[in-house]
Formats: sequence, C-alpha cells, structure tokens
Amino acid sequence: MGHLCISIGWVEDDSPSSPVSEFNRIPVPNLELNAQALSQTLDALEHQTITIGQEVMRHLLCLHWDQLDQQQVDDYSAQFDPDVVERDGYASQKIACRLGILHFQRQVCFNSQTGKHLMPGNDLLPEHNGTIITRALQEWACLFPQDLPFRTVERLLGWQTQQPKVISRGEVSRLVQRHGEMIRAAEAEEAKQLEDQSDLSKFEVNLIDAEAPRHRAAWPVELTAAVEQALANPNPKAPEGVTQQDWQRVLEARAGEAACWPVEKLRRLGPEIQPDQTIAATDDILVRRPQASKWLTIRVARIATATGYRYLSGTGSLVLRQMSLLLVFCAGFNGWVTLLGDGAKWIRNYFDRDLSEFTQKELLLDWYHLHRKCADFAGMICSTQQEKKALKSKLNSSLWIGRIGPAIKALEACRPHTKNEQKLQELIDYLKARKPYIVNYNERRLNRQYMGSAHAEKACDLIVAKRQKNKGMHWSEATADALAAMKTVMLNRAWDLYWVDRQTLPLATNP
Repeated sequence: MGHLCISIGWVEDDSPSSPVSEFNRIPVPNLELNAQALSQTLDALEHQTITIGQEVMRHLLCLHWDQLDQQQVDDYSAQFDPDVVERDGYASQKIACRLGILHFQRQVCFNSQTGKHLMPGNDLLPEHNGTIITRALQEWACLFPQDLPFRTVERLLGWQTQQPKVISRGEVSRLVQRHGEMIRAAEAEEAKQLEDQSDLSKFEVNLIDAEAPRHRAAWPVELTAAVEQALANPNPKAPEGVTQQDWQRVLEARAGEAACWPVEKLRRLGPEIQPDQTIAATDDILVRRPQASKWLTIRVARIATATGYRYLSGTGSLVLRQMSLLLVFCAGFNGWVTLLGDGAKWIRNYFDRDLSEFTQKELLLDWYHLHRKCADFAGMICSTQQEKKALKSKLNSSLWIGRIGPAIKALEACRPHTKNEQKLQELIDYLKARKPYIVNYNERRLNRQYMGSAHAEKACDLIVAKRQKNKGMHWSEATADALAAMKTVMLNRAWDLYWVDRQTLPLATNP
C-alpha cells in the first residue's frame, strides 16, 4: 500500500530540468484509524505530523551543517599546496537546540606544515567546552522561569523540542545565572563609563513611553447624576456615598484647571507628574536564602517623568548609581526631583549624600508606611483597645497634615501608663528622625501630587515578589538577582534587544 514520504535532495539550480540528488527519504506512515475513537483522528494526525516534522527538520539541519562544514574545509585546504592538508576523520559535537539534541559531524584536518590537527568547521560555532546550547533555546530557558519553577521549565522545554530533558533544570538555572551576570556586568560597565563623563547634558535618556495613568474611581458610576446635581448648586455638598476627602479634591480641581472637565473625568482624579518633574520611587525587598534565618536584599526603583518611565533592580549600590544617572538625564541638577520611599536609613542617606548636588529635590515619607508604622506601634504601646483607638486617631489627624509636634506630645502623654516604654520611645525616635520628610499629605492630595511609593511597591511585586516570595521558596543570590535582572529587562521592553540584537538597553545614548 502506498504512503507519503518526504525527500531531501540537492539541486544545482531551480530550473525544472535540473537533476535532483536525493540525500534522505523519510517515510510518512499511513494513519491507522481507530474505529472506537474516530473523533480522536484529528488529534492523532496532528501528533504524527508534528513528530515527523521535527524529524525532518533535524535531518535538514544536520545536512545543512555538513554542507557548511565541507565548505569550510575546502576553503581552508585551498590556502595550501594540495598535499599539505589531510582529512583525518570526524569529531562529533553535541548540539541542544529547539529541535532537540543533535550531533554535528566536524571534519578533522591535519596540517603537515604545522604538525597540528584542527577542525575548520569550529569557526562556525560559538565558543564552547562541551554541549552547545543554541541562543534560541537559551532564550526559552530564561523566559519560562520568569513565571514557572525550574522543574516545570525542564518539562516544558521537553514538550517544545519533542525530546524529554533536552536540558536539565540545573542547566536552566545556570543559564539564568549566566545571562543575569552578563546583564549586570553590562549595566555596571555602562554606569562606570557614564560616571567618567565630564558632561552628561549631551546624552538623551532612554525611557519607556508613558501611558495614561489609571486612577481609582472616587464614587460608583451610579452616583454620577447625583454628583452633577450637587456641583450645580452654589454651595455644593458631597452626595451620600462620596467621601469628604474625595469631594474636597473635586472642588479644588474645579477651582483650577478642571473647571470645565466633565464629571466622569472628575470621578477619576489622581496624582499627575508635572512636565518639569521627575518621580523616583525606590524600595528594597528581602528574599530568603537557603540557610535558616538568612535573607538577601534586592533593591528596585522606578523613575518616571511626564513622558516615560524606567525600572531598575539589583543588589548593592549599582541601583543607586543608575538612579542618580537617570535623575541627571531626566531632570538635570536644577530640575524638580521627588524621591518617594518608606523612610529607610539607606534611602535617607542616598537622598542626603548622592543627591546633594540637586538644587530642587524633596524626599517624602510614604503615607502608607507612616500610617502603618503608627498603627502597629499603637497596639504595642497602649493597654486597651480604647486607648489604642484614641492614640491612632490623634496620630493620624496630626501627621496627615504634617504636624509632628502634636503627634509626639500625644505619645509623651501615654508614657505614664504605657505597657511598653521601649516601643513608645522607638516610635518617637522614628518620627523625629523622619521629621524633614513628613509633609502635609492632605494638601498634596488636594493638589493631586504624589505622596506614596506605590510605584516602588508594585515594582517589588513585579520584579521579585511574584516569582520569588512564594511559600517555601529560597534562593541563592546569583539566581535571585538574575531572575530580577531578566524581569527588569522585560518590564523595560528590552527583551528582544537583548536576545536578538545582543545588547542591553542603555540608560542614555549620545546622539
């Protein structure tokens, strides 16, 4: 009975009369129908076709390699007299690629003039010491671990290549580490070169184009008609269902540039980056090490202007150096720079030391962290729920408008009957140390200015926590930092730049 077959051959030209020299013939067996499961015929046909297709492509790749290797040998031999170069067998090279595991045969030559053996075909291969993994397969091995465990990636690569365990999970981890180290090395080298420049004003910063911000709705859409009616009154009052804070912001906006805005736009008011402003939000996140009670720190940052943004991540001081350079490129030393964070000592030190040359800068203690800190300590300071509630109310009402003095007085009043004087003093010291960075949050909210480091918190989640902070996980520093580096490249939309063009996205370029 006849059947299909696939023939791979060689032709001298594309003319219909050109003879074909057949290299290989791959049979395509007829599919046997299962009378008990006719509805599964399509699935069986798909599986057989893909399996045979993979086999055909493997044959084709090996034959194509043989052609190129032969050409290399001929070109090398042509450089010498006819009897100088002798063919001395073949050496196999294992290749892991998207088609699975292949073995290329390289011709070994002996040069009688030099007395050495060599393989001219090696010039066509990347530098190697053992199995060669193609760049495309390396990309898969670094892409999938962004969301999946290494064990699952090992299986997934087997499915994709139609060859189980084409590379092991240990090799997947090593590939991630290797490319993470390459990215970090390129970032460090670029930072050093930029820091050595005497004039950075000629550089153009590389940012991702900004998208319209999405702000929380101040009221349900069902209340829009009631809001329109309330705003039409000479002395508008907040309708039921609209908080007083949101209503004050609407009135403040209508008194300024938003006087003619539709109610639907007023419904989603939120902070806006001004044209001459640069927002830098930064934070760090702890990742568990394999050793008990040991942690490593990864820092992240998000730099944003009215036109674009950029993510940063890493360990040590590299992130801070990159952030300083980006701030120079975005704002210059005389631009308006707003640094947002949780008030950690390293952020305050960075603001005072590294940004000392910036003339218009501000560091804001994120309201969420300040509010949470006071709430946590109130429970440790007060003996009863009533005292705790009263203290939290006093602290929040004072700190919300940036008044440190009344907040400290309220804490001192608790000293005679506190259940933990050490925690009381710790909170007082916390507020005193961060006094320059506690602002009138109510005023900033009314003026639609940033007062929180949500961008940094989200960056921590996207770059680190979502992948590395699941239950039972622990990481070496090399793997954790490499995964963060890969995710940062992806968030900066530079994945193809790295894997296709073999470049990292520079902080800035000199036109």
